[in-house]
Amino acid sequence: MRYLKKLITQHINIEKQEWQELTSKFKKVVVKKGDIISNAGDIFSDFYFIKSGLARSYFTDLNGKDFT
Repeated sequence: MRYLKKLITQHINIEKQEWQELTSKFKKVVVKKGDIISNAGDIFSDFYFIKSGLARSYFTDLNGKDFT
C-alpha cells in the first residue's frame, strides 16, 4: 500500500482519514501466472493495482490466434 500511496500523493494531497477510508475498500488478490481475471464482454466492477509482475490484455480471432 505504501507504493500506491506514494504514486497517488505525487499528484494529489490526501489526508490520513481519506487514505484509511479509501484503503478500507481494498482487497488483496493474488493472481497466478495464466489466471484470467476477465473475459471479452465482461463489465468491470473491480480496479487492479499490480504490485509486481505483468498483466496481458489480448483477444483471440476465429482461427485461435492471439493478438496483444
